[in-house]
Amino acid sequence: MPLPNQFGFAKNPNAAKEAAAKAAREAATAAKAAKSGESHTPTKYVSPDACSDRTRIVFDDSYSMSDHIKDAKDGVVEFFRNCIPNQTACAVHFLDTDDPEKLLSSLQTNLPALGGELLDFKLAMGGTPLYTRMNEVIQLQLTRMVAFTDGSPTDTHHLVPYKGNEENQFADADVIIAKAVEKKVPIDTVFFGSANSTKEIELLKYFAEKTGGYFLHFDPAKVNFATAFKYLAPVNRLMLASESVRKEIESGKRN
Repeated sequence: MPLPNQFGFAKNPNAAKEAAAKAAREAATAAKAAKSGESHTPTKYVSPDACSDRTRIVFDDSYSMSDHIKDAKDGVVEFFRNCIPNQTACAVHFLDTDDPEKLLSSLQTNLPALGGELLDFKLAMGGTPLYTRMNEVIQLQLTRMVAFTDGSPTDTHHLVPYKGNEENQFADADVIIAKAVEKKVPIDTVFFGSANSTKEIELLKYFAEKTGGYFLHFDPAKVNFATAFKYLAPVNRLMLASESVRKEIESGKRN
């Protein structure tokens, strides 16, 4: 079972909801003021080092995601919109697409600009080297990792060679988890696919449970990724401490 308080998470789901609601109100007030033109001074963005939340998103750009890439991009942009300015720095790491100029894979606090870059970024649409990318990301500066995929890793036993033992099935994951636990970095995971993909779901749950993160299952037949992914953003994340809220999100009843 998950250890929701392993890294100091809320012990009381009601308190978590109240804190999330307060943060959401603050973010909405700031957004309304900006939209109405009440503030004519451009936002000055702080250094990522000054942010309490430094989140790196591992983005599945595999070929099997082709029909859902627009929703995935829109979901990540909505995630950015739910981050309070100058409290969260974000970066995006694709499984298959190179980012040689570090346009997206460097932590940034100007999240509106980062979202624009993401929407325009052309993706390679290849394999699913999930372990390889997560292992790279966990060694960077971050306070949280959020990873989503719609399939199985194509680099299984890349970090730890297969020894013919069924108990070794999570060996690659354990390498990443050990580093995450040492750095006290929770890993939130999302599986974007049907409930029949039991092995894939089991793997992503394992990442979340072992690091104190959250796992969500987005079935494309029930959930719109473009609207549901925002619940993993800092302003909403505390609501995930409630099992009933997680079920509402996964059923598509909470937009």
